Amino acid sequence: MHPAPAPPAILPSDSEPVPLHEAYRACEEILRRHYENFPVAMRFLTSERRLALVAVYAFARQADDIADAEASTAERLAALDTVERALLRALEGEPEGPVLTALADAVDRHRLPAEPLLDLLEAFRMDARDATFVTWDDLLAYCRGSANTIGRIVLATHGIEGPATLRRSDDICTALQLTNFWQDLGRDLARGRLFVPTEDLARFGLSRADLARPALRPALTRLIEHECRGTEELFARGASIVRDVPLGLSIQLRATIVGGREVLRAVERSGWRVLRRRPSLSGAARVRILLRALLGFRG
Repeated sequence: MHPAPAPPAILPSDSEPVPLHEAYRACEEILRRHYENFPVAMRFLTSERRLALVAVYAFARQADDIADAEASTAERLAALDTVERALLRALEGEPEGPVLTALADAVDRHRLPAEPLLDLLEAFRMDARDATFVTWDDLLAYCRGSANTIGRIVLATHGIEGPATLRRSDDICTALQLTNFWQDLGRDLARGRLFVPTEDLARFGLSRADLARPALRPALTRLIEHECRGTEELFARGASIVRDVPLGLSIQLRATIVGGREVLRAVERSGWRVLRRRPSLSGAARVRILLRALLGFRG
């Protein structure tokens, strides 16, 4: 049996209070190590808002690491329960460790809702169970917890609550999450996880075991193209959010949307080869994306 993935990165054994500047610095270091697509345009947000989002992303990253740890389902679920209890204590004024210290400060400073953080942990519990999804709607429901929660927290840091803007945010966040699933199809299969709805597999005459069969590569390519088209529809539906928000956030969202769509196109071009090589953005592509974000883009 693997050792339980205790959450020391979130909850160090040392319970001494952490100075706030050190807490945020630790969160920034987590992002530098993990978020390859974390937009450079974050620099266009105010420093306080940027730090709040850094704390949220760091918490999400480390909780996600627990859900993905090489341990039994029971051990991973127990560790996530420990994190949730510590999160609730932190929100009541008793944070432990740098990540929760920074997160508690961000929640208090920006009056952020706690519900999305709890929804996020619930999505990670589904990951810990290696959940599969029968329908597209089942997968979108998972994304409401795993991705849309972050978008709503981003909007909350700006005091944005309009229903139409929230819907567009949900569309973009879901599209980004789905793009990551198709981008990581090979990696996820290697660790026993599949996010493609099983009804879509059946639609193209495939089973989970068929995905690695060379003879069925054309069917797999058609399946990937189908999933990419559905994802692009979500990007298109939510893209106008860039006109709903302040300039700094709009630049960040432009970069995020353009980058997400570029990755999605690369996945679609790869077809079945996504199993062999994970598509990613080159340095030159990232520069182009930032320029497009600064200059504006259509849809």
